[in-house]
Amino acid sequence: MQALSRILGAAALLAALALAGCGGDDSPRGELFGTPALTARLGTAEVDAQVAALPGLVDLIGGPARCGVALHKLVYQTVAPDGAPVRASLGLLVPEGCAGPYATVVYHHGTQLLKNFAMSDPANLETFLANAYFASQGYVVVMPDYLGYGDSSLGFHPYLDAQSMADVAIDALRAARRFLQTQGVASSGKLFLTGYSQGGHSAMATQRVMERDHAQEFALTATAPMAGFYSLTSTFVDAVDAPTDLGTVLFAFGLTGLQALYGDVYTAPAAAFQSPWAAGVEGLLPGKLELNDLFTQGKLPPQALTGAGGLLTDTYAAMLKGDASSGVHRRLAQNDLIDWTPQAPMTMCHGGRDTVVPAKNMTLAAASFAQRGAPVTAVDLEAIPAFKAAIDAQIAAAGTLLVYHAQIAPPLCFSVVKNQVFDPLR
Repeated sequence: MQALSRILGAAALLAALALAGCGGDDSPRGELFGTPALTARLGTAEVDAQVAALPGLVDLIGGPARCGVALHKLVYQTVAPDGAPVRASLGLLVPEGCAGPYATVVYHHGTQLLKNFAMSDPANLETFLANAYFASQGYVVVMPDYLGYGDSSLGFHPYLDAQSMADVAIDALRAARRFLQTQGVASSGKLFLTGYSQGGHSAMATQRVMERDHAQEFALTATAPMAGFYSLTSTFVDAVDAPTDLGTVLFAFGLTGLQALYGDVYTAPAAAFQSPWAAGVEGLLPGKLELNDLFTQGKLPPQALTGAGGLLTDTYAAMLKGDASSGVHRRLAQNDLIDWTPQAPMTMCHGGRDTVVPAKNMTLAAASFAQRGAPVTAVDLEAIPAFKAAIDAQIAAAGTLLVYHAQIAPPLCFSVVKNQVFDPLR
């Protein structure tokens, strides 16, 4: 959740959103607004110095930087969940000083709590990881900010809505291609999707929509969702009795985001959330508060989902667990990603001891895809002996599994994705 940001770092959807800059309501999706901004430029020595600050990272990457990198911010046109035109932003990493043409990676970021978050900010840890593993190794990296973040003109983030996440990513890729063409940056035609945590769900959703609706426009080479919520229904239902770490943030963000989008997840905040949380939970996420501030300022309970002082009312928790016809159940199921058949090769990566996003998401997805005969591989970090030893040592040093999802697993999954999946195919 917000740990990932730091350590890795509803009125009808505002029906008449106005678009600033060039273009307009009839502009094509993916059209650029204004002039893209260069937010950072790093040479290979600078990239290597950043990587060297994290012991062992260069070995996980597979070697020193081959390319310098330019980081750009682009603002482009996409659509809101209701189809209305809206503005969104993205970060774009472009290799420099190394031979092309370049393969393209679309990277989907994890859950962010701050509304001003933007992947074009070079200080973001996920931007750093995308640069270190991919861009400085010769990949163009397209990094959408999602609706509700950065320069988005939508007033809220439709958290965990699979269709809108895919729409934004697809239009981000279109916008990036427009810009790259003006810059004379040659593409190899190889296209990869990946993302971590929320970004794993978003990457998988994007593959589904690309293959279902845009197969003539996009030819996927391979995808690699990492540590994502692929089975939202089981994740939320299981957590009622066995809360995950940062579960109160997931429930507050997830339920209010889906309510803002669909309007039938609960009848009123007080029907779903206990006092005092109900009074301020809508519009809280994304916002201006860091993770610890949400707890210390009394906006959310740190851990308890149910019972005295917990986030959810007993009635709502019971409905979530037992009423498959309820609005919340139907909307979670609507955004599950385990009931389709991937066409391009997919490799999922997760860690078995993840306490924030349960690895059950990967095992359920893998089992479903296997029954459908899909070309999918599931990688558990715990099954790689060298990684298992490193994980054990880091957990012992930290004294808590809370660091697993946000600190320990990402560099390891990134290594699997780059070295075992993308590099052999590019």
